[in-house]
Amino acid sequence: MTKENAQVDEREARMGRRVNGKVSTLLTEIEKEDIPDRLLELARKLQTALNEKLER
Repeated sequence: MTKENAQVDEREARMGRRVNGKVSTLLTEIEKEDIPDRLLELARKLQTALNEKLER
């Protein structure tokens, strides 16, 4: 049972890192565009939330 939980945790962590990497890439692209500051702020908050979720 513990081994299964560890496998699930590792899969979730890998998925989280993959999503976080994609969000980071998108943030870089967003920063290059002429966009409203509010959208950029929301994107940064999303990345912060994802990072906090990964740390749990």
